[in-house]
Amino acid sequence: MQDLHDVAHAYRDAASSLTAYRLSDTCLAMGASLGNRAIWVNSKSTGAIERIFSAQLGESLFGSVSIRYGLTASALHARCDGDDQASSGRSYVGLQADGPGTVEIHPAYQRRAMSIAGSIDVTETLFVPLGAATTPHADAPTAHVRITLANRGASTQHVRVSGFARLRGSLPANVCARYDQRLGALVAWNEGMPAAVRVFGSNRQPTRYATTVDFGSAYDPTHLHALAGASDDHGDILGSLQFDLTLEPGASDAFTLTCAAYATGEHEALRSYEHLSSADDALTATIAYLEDIAKIAQVLTPNRHINEGALWSKVNMRRVMSDYPQGRAFTNEPGVSSNVVGRDAAWFVYGNDHFMPGFSRALLDKLAQVQYPDGKIPECYNAIDGSVADDGLNINDDTPLFILAVNHHFRASGDLDWLRRIYPAVARAARYIVSVTDDRGLVWCTAHDPRGNVWAIASWRNVIDRYTINGAVTEINAECAAALRAVAHLAENVARDSAEIEEFSAASRRIGDAMNFHLRNPENGLYYLNIDVDGNVHTDVTGDQVFPVMFRVCDEETGFRIISRLNAPDFWTSAGLRTVSRNDPLYDPSGNIGLLGGVWPGLTWWYAFAAARYHPEFMVTALGASFQHYAADPKKNNTVPGQFGEYFDGESLINRGMRLSPWEPPRFLWAAVEGVCGLMLTTGLPRINPLVPANWKWVALRNLPYHGRSLSYFATRERGTFRIYATGVVESDFASEVYDEDVSDSVSVFSDTAAVVALRREDGIVLLIANVGGRTANVPVSIGPLLNASATYDLRMYNSEHDAWEAGTLGSGGDFGAIAVSVESEGYRLVELRPQNAMPLDGVPMKPTVGREKSPVIA
Repeated sequence: MQDLHDVAHAYRDAASSLTAYRLSDTCLAMGASLGNRAIWVNSKSTGAIERIFSAQLGESLFGSVSIRYGLTASALHARCDGDDQASSGRSYVGLQADGPGTVEIHPAYQRRAMSIAGSIDVTETLFVPLGAATTPHADAPTAHVRITLANRGASTQHVRVSGFARLRGSLPANVCARYDQRLGALVAWNEGMPAAVRVFGSNRQPTRYATTVDFGSAYDPTHLHALAGASDDHGDILGSLQFDLTLEPGASDAFTLTCAAYATGEHEALRSYEHLSSADDALTATIAYLEDIAKIAQVLTPNRHINEGALWSKVNMRRVMSDYPQGRAFTNEPGVSSNVVGRDAAWFVYGNDHFMPGFSRALLDKLAQVQYPDGKIPECYNAIDGSVADDGLNINDDTPLFILAVNHHFRASGDLDWLRRIYPAVARAARYIVSVTDDRGLVWCTAHDPRGNVWAIASWRNVIDRYTINGAVTEINAECAAALRAVAHLAENVARDSAEIEEFSAASRRIGDAMNFHLRNPENGLYYLNIDVDGNVHTDVTGDQVFPVMFRVCDEETGFRIISRLNAPDFWTSAGLRTVSRNDPLYDPSGNIGLLGGVWPGLTWWYAFAAARYHPEFMVTALGASFQHYAADPKKNNTVPGQFGEYFDGESLINRGMRLSPWEPPRFLWAAVEGVCGLMLTTGLPRINPLVPANWKWVALRNLPYHGRSLSYFATRERGTFRIYATGVVESDFASEVYDEDVSDSVSVFSDTAAVVALRREDGIVLLIANVGGRTANVPVSIGPLLNASATYDLRMYNSEHDAWEAGTLGSGGDFGAIAVSVESEGYRLVELRPQNAMPLDGVPMKPTVGREKSPVIA
């Protein structure tokens, strides 16, 4: 096997938009987390399933699911099993992998490849089906393990494959099971809980089956005994399926183990199981579906890690979107908790509005539904039974963030009818905020619980033992000032009277002015953490300083000062921003969920967004470095490449939280789209002003959902200034060109370091060919489907290395159907093709180049 060391290597097939990772199977401390609308699956570093969680029940229905392999052996070398002898005359010796194998972490699956017995290649592909809601059997509550065996030896091999599934999950140890001969599957349920049904089966009839309480039989290193052919054991049981195969030299075989977790009772469960798509079809459909949705809000920049992070952020978001009894949502700890937290939902909306805005709307509508009568938004609601909790806080970030998320969603969607429907809930929330301001105009949290922790912390950092953040909190006041400012704009859009608009606008100004008068520290020009309910001033400088900058409550000078202060070594690490200074007396890099010194990627991306208008290079570093950390030495760092872990130890930078955090991916996409790509949402035309380092020559964003249509654009630095090319009219500080459609999907690119965007209008095509690699690349491109082979075109090219248009040439569509360009590292070539006699971008008619050979290759 190839030595892949400790680093996960990213790769992308030229024909695919999906980036995957490949690494040695010795380099993972845990496996991938996979999910769909029905289930959540965690896997182990061995590739085995760890557990399968049902969103409908809020419980795990399966525990570990493992697979063992065995090979026939002479009775002289192994103790024979009587059952084996009776059925086949063979005994089987259990086998381990010959050595390290490889693991592929793909958006659609996790695949482990290894060798056994010196001559048999084995792959195990674990996946859950994903698809559009309208697709039959999409997002079925099933986890599939596709097993492929290939005999590359010269001898016939008799192989035994046994699958073992712990059928209890997180439910009581009173599981019963029966074998369904027609389905070739074990069907299991809990006594007294008939709705919770598991089906453990295969697309191949098992040789034998069993249930057992003998867990040791699943990992006996010497023997792989024949199963009993009975399902009498009950309690905390393993369901087991056995498959005996014969592999001739050069032959291969494949079959699938399926774990189905139903919440509908046995009759409906078996009916659904019978009608499942084949695993092969389900995997093909899942990959195709992910290929399609990966193209939504496709971020393309000279920084490969930002591009990969944006792609994987969408994969991660899609995995956590579930259908619960209370509706579509994601919970604060998939596979464990069924609580939907207000702040997490709001921040999810910020990123997901650029991806699957229908899900954003479902979250916001539900928050409005569970709103308290006085207007406050709960801290959380339970996605199973709908119960709500506020942790005893009269105010925290949930209420203002709900308003801000509604504002974001309206600006992204432009849906005025929806805004009119939800506006009453927004106005109630806004008036509730005003009701908890004090005489100074500051929003005031009264919580004073001696336990500290969530009952006395008005902050996103709300899980710190024996700690309080109450009174006038800078973070909360900044959010409330921004929320009330947003409500004034929303009121104007739904045509409320001028008095109501001014009510909210004045309230926003009042909080902002009070905050800048009372909460600013004259000693350093930064903000206090808070003034607590006892009047104590807390001057702690923490990552929470980003909020006044992010929500534009502070002046530019203060914002610059904050961004510069947080960029100092006591805050900054190679994986991102610490929550508090390393010099803080309370600094605890690993405890308190990282909230007193750990590195939270989400905070890093808030910082990236806040820093963009002051130091674009800080933003690029923050986004690229933090995502790259997930793939750097994943075993040491306790990460899975491509998955957004929750937080890192502030010193060792080891992931101490969830292996896939649901709230981190959308913040990354939000910062990439609205920060790097420079998109500003408005109630009218999109505004585009890229916020990129001075040495960046290009940036692009494709297939962005905006006001009910899809927007694509790219920006190229030409002669010292940007020019915007877009599939619609945009506002910008830079000159722009308007095209009718994005035709990039009709272009074939034969380079894994190239980013290509093609736009078309009646008078021609413009093609961005950019290089995301670290060295000059030759990029072959096929654009034949976009051209009329018999028509004559003027072709010319802008060379970013020369910062100028090069002399053009005339040729037929057939001549220009396949071109190749050489592009310097992080540079671009802009290829313009126009039917002859059309006017080029700079308005100067092109002249034929006398004596120049018409060539499909352009240097």
